[in-house]
Amino acid sequence: MGDVPQINLTIRQTLDLASRSAQVETSDSYGALGDQVEELEVQARAVFLSKMDLASLLPKLKSCKPLTPADLKTLELLIVGDAEYFVKYETELDRWKGEIQQLLGEISKLQSDALDVDGLMHLRALCEEVRRVVPPVVYYLDQKERAGKFQEATRGPIDTEGYRFLAEIVEQMMVSANG
Repeated sequence: MGDVPQINLTIRQTLDLASRSAQVETSDSYGALGDQVEELEVQARAVFLSKMDLASLLPKLKSCKPLTPADLKTLELLIVGDAEYFVKYETELDRWKGEIQQLLGEISKLQSDALDVDGLMHLRALCEEVRRVVPPVVYYLDQKERAGKFQEATRGPIDTEGYRFLAEIVEQMMVSANG
C-alpha cells in the first residue's frame, strides 16, 4: 500500500489542507485536516512495515531461536518505536506542565473568594482548560512508560511464552501490512 513518492504527495496534500484550514478556521476544515493527517500516518505505517524484515524474524520467534541485536531492534521498532519517537521528538511537555501549574494557581486564588455565579463560571472554565491540557501530558508519560517496559522486558533472555507472544505480534503486523 503506497510508497515514499505517494507519502510525499500525501504530505503536500496535508500541508495544502492545513493552509486552507488556517485561512477558513472552521471546525469542519480542521476535522478534515485531522482525517488527512490520519491517512498520512496510515501510509507511513504501511511503508514502514514493508521495510521491516518480518518474514525472517517470524521463524526465529516461532522456533525460540536466539535473537540478534538487529532482530531485537526490529522488534523494538515494531512494538514501541512509535512511543520512543514520540517521546524523542515531543517539545511541548514543559509548556503543557507549566500551563497546568498556571491554571491550578488561578484555581487556588479562587478558593479564598466567596464564589458567586461569575466566580463559579470562572472556576468551571479553568477546570475545562486543565482537562484540555492534561491528556497530552498523560499520553507522553504513557508512551515513555511503554517504551521503558519494553526495554525492561527484553534486557534478559526471552522465555518460551515471550517468544510466542512476540511471534503473535509480528504475525498481526504482517497481516496489517498486507491488509
